[in-house]
Amino acid sequence: MMLESIHTEHGYINRLLKILRQKLDAIQNGQPVNYSLIKDIVEYLQKHAECCHHPKEDLLYRYYQSHYGKSGEMQNLEAEHVELAKLTHEFADAVDMILMDAVIPLDVFAEKLNTFVMRQKAHLEFEEKHIIPLIRRTFTAEDWIAVSAEYEKYDKCEYDPLFGDKVAERYRNLSERLSA
Repeated sequence: MMLESIHTEHGYINRLLKILRQKLDAIQNGQPVNYSLIKDIVEYLQKHAECCHHPKEDLLYRYYQSHYGKSGEMQNLEAEHVELAKLTHEFADAVDMILMDAVIPLDVFAEKLNTFVMRQKAHLEFEEKHIIPLIRRTFTAEDWIAVSAEYEKYDKCEYDPLFGDKVAERYRNLSERLSA
């Protein structure tokens, strides 16, 4: 259940990154871009993914490290989550500046957007291809029982305001874009 939940959330994040990639293509082709939609995506990633998704993963990583030794593949993932959070905040600042009509050259913004999307995608792919399978192969039933109580604290982490049963008003436009 835990890894399935994380996998599902990775799918959600990938859907959002796909939209950002489409926005990057539009910028590079000189087409108009809805920066408010970009802001909605980045805000969702800041408020939900960073506060709920990564802590669940970190719990599993720490447990793995403490019970199965230091894995080179897993050792830096918590630090990478911190770096991704910093990157997200920096990119959110750039989006806010554009929305406040600050002058940011489009090529500079496009590079920031590209870096943001590529780093996020690389992180998700690494977890999907290496970390989730490693945990799945290694953890025993006893391991899952041991982490489940702690994991539940994050699994009930405030409902998902975009992909949950009820879409928050704040994300209504983004939800409609995802449905289109």
